[in-house]
Amino acid sequence: MDSKNPSDNFEEKIIESFSRYARSYDRYALLQKSMAERLASYLPEIPPSHIIELGCGTGVFTRHLLTMPIKKITLNDISPAMIEILKSRLQIPPNTKFLIGNAENISFGKADLICANAVFQWFQEPENSLIRLKNALNKNGGIIFSTFGTETLKEFRQAANLSSPITLHSLKQWKNLLKKTGFVLNSFDIEKRKIFTPNTMNLIKNLQQIGAAPIKMFNAGGLRKLIRYYDKHFSTDQGVYATWELYYFSISCE
Repeated sequence: MDSKNPSDNFEEKIIESFSRYARSYDRYALLQKSMAERLASYLPEIPPSHIIELGCGTGVFTRHLLTMPIKKITLNDISPAMIEILKSRLQIPPNTKFLIGNAENISFGKADLICANAVFQWFQEPENSLIRLKNALNKNGGIIFSTFGTETLKEFRQAANLSSPITLHSLKQWKNLLKKTGFVLNSFDIEKRKIFTPNTMNLIKNLQQIGAAPIKMFNAGGLRKLIRYYDKHFSTDQGVYATWELYYFSISCE
């Protein structure tokens, strides 16, 4: 009998998925880059002494942080391969610390600001994780993060029996979670986009190349059925489309 915790198996699959496509990530992560640009507008004008970035990946949001004169920065990601790509593509200041591991269960020490671009949807226990992150903040510390709302990829949900590894919460659910865990919601934004790709296979490939394809995407034999359905119902002269709902938050301790 396999005594391994199911969450361990989930974590291994996530690491494997992101590591496999680490080299292609930047080429396909156009939405994540756009989210990073918007999230960067939440950064304070005067940089805090110590900033932690969760799920830094290949450095899509890290680039924005490194334009600031930060005394200390800690970069975390679950995938060692992603970290290696980041190190090879960015000029890393000497005051940088790397922490490889699942942000939900590793110790970060104290920080003044925690940032996470398109990361929180991967949390399996968001309430517990928020409490842990709050405990990692110094007095007057805060968190800025972006994540995906419940409308994200709704066409896929209509087209197939899609089992996604990520948990999508509504804005109301996020607000309740933040209040429950003792955070003050300073500001937030919601954004909805329709992203076009040439065809359904191209859309699926894009998801795979950023390591975000669902662990169990289709039932047996369901791929061709999905493609036919998707091309029929969500195709335009500009290609097929998928909806993405994006949330941006700035929160602080009470």
